[in-house]
Amino acid sequence: MPAKQPPSLWPLLSSVSEYSGPNRETLTFPKESHEGFARVNMSFPALASVSLCVRIQWDPERNEVSTIFSYAAPVFTNEFQLRGQMDMQGRVLLALIIHGKHLPYKASFPNDGLWHHICVTWSRSSGHWAIYVDGVKKDMGSDTDRSKDIHGDGILILGQDQDSFGGNFTEPFFGNITDLQVWNMSLETRHVSALNACATLTQKVLFSWNLDQIVSHPVVKEVQTHLFCPGKNTVGFIP
Repeated sequence: MPAKQPPSLWPLLSSVSEYSGPNRETLTFPKESHEGFARVNMSFPALASVSLCVRIQWDPERNEVSTIFSYAAPVFTNEFQLRGQMDMQGRVLLALIIHGKHLPYKASFPNDGLWHHICVTWSRSSGHWAIYVDGVKKDMGSDTDRSKDIHGDGILILGQDQDSFGGNFTEPFFGNITDLQVWNMSLETRHVSALNACATLTQKVLFSWNLDQIVSHPVVKEVQTHLFCPGKNTVGFIP
């Protein structure tokens, strides 16, 4: 686990809500290095449905394509990935890659240096995918390959694209990441809205944020973040 260090980017406290949430261990990916990454140290099964949620703080000076997470399988490197890039209007646009298909840059959040909660979902049975930003569905579709699951035994990397299985990193992310969670189900809007407000969903969870299960490059530092949870629903459990 990386050693605790003071924040090196911008203030880690967001002021988007008056409702105080829990503390979180956070990973800082510094813009001074293109080498930063964090690997989730667990084995994933084949997934007929999947949802991944994460809180990110984008470096406001970063305007190139950046990889928030990439999941590569032994048989295919671009299996499941979330990318972002800044547009001319000062927004960060998000796009999913599923089974190698690059979906449109459409969902967005303002490039304001604040924390944003991002969730992505996919289901093989319907081919349906969705991107949520701060609890709101911002983009969706059903134009994906329904012939196979997300392959198992893959490697999940935060902060880098994998041009080969577990390596040849490109398109780094600069900023802060916390609260990564993965489920083997396609979350509904009510789930995502509650998660954005710092609720907990343990049903079918594959991974919950735990730095003991993450191996990071030495340039990636660990800091403490105090989350602010929008809405009146503070920490609780989703039925």
